[in-house]
Amino acid sequence: MADQPAVVVTGAGQGIGAAIAARYARDGYAVIGLDLDIDRLDRTVTTWEGSGHHAVQGDAASPDDVGRACDLADGRLATFIANAGFAKAGPSTDYALADWDAMLRVHLTGAMVGAQQASARMPDGGALVMMSSLNGLFGFPGRTAYGAAKAGVAGLVRGLATEWAPRGIRVNAIAPGSVVTELSKDFLRRGVINEQEFLDRIPMNRFGEPSEVAELAFFLGTPLASYITGVVVPIDGGWSAQGIA
Repeated sequence: MADQPAVVVTGAGQGIGAAIAARYARDGYAVIGLDLDIDRLDRTVTTWEGSGHHAVQGDAASPDDVGRACDLADGRLATFIANAGFAKAGPSTDYALADWDAMLRVHLTGAMVGAQQASARMPDGGALVMMSSLNGLFGFPGRTAYGAAKAGVAGLVRGLATEWAPRGIRVNAIAPGSVVTELSKDFLRRGVINEQEFLDRIPMNRFGEPSEVAELAFFLGTPLASYITGVVVPIDGGWSAQGIA
């Protein structure tokens, strides 16, 4: 449809990205998903409601790949979700420089590349939603590289929001706490995360669901949040509000 708004979601093949894409599709958006794993993304796209969706194989930190995804919006790009990411825990004393570089490239450079490519295709304004993390707001042993990248996203959001507000482009971020995803399940299996220790720190005493993060991403990325820009919103079951261990 000529007037159908479009959204680009990076890392849309699974987890939070897939849930965000599905939420926008349910509200009538044409969803362009970008993911390195095209087979997984192709399967995911078939579950989205509505029409006009596209699956794009690509690197979220590649201007060419992200630009190609944004072009598929055909002039109707309303929202860009910078969600692609990965996590690799490890002690900082011997954390490999290659892993550090990859962490910053995917999370922080990818967010900046996405912002540049999307904003260039939003002549009448739009919304960018980036994925930060509680790891970017608080210290987590063994997650320093990930936390540094996510803290960088928070700084990027504040800078772009103030710079691009006159262009009608809002920029916000979400900082999820513990959410049930394929990645968190793997961390639990391998003992990287101690489930009970995390639950003891969450006042609501449960992990979040990708669909709950998706509702926040939908709100921030649509005119529902028309006067909100430059913020990082925790969605964490009360973790960041609790002042005692």
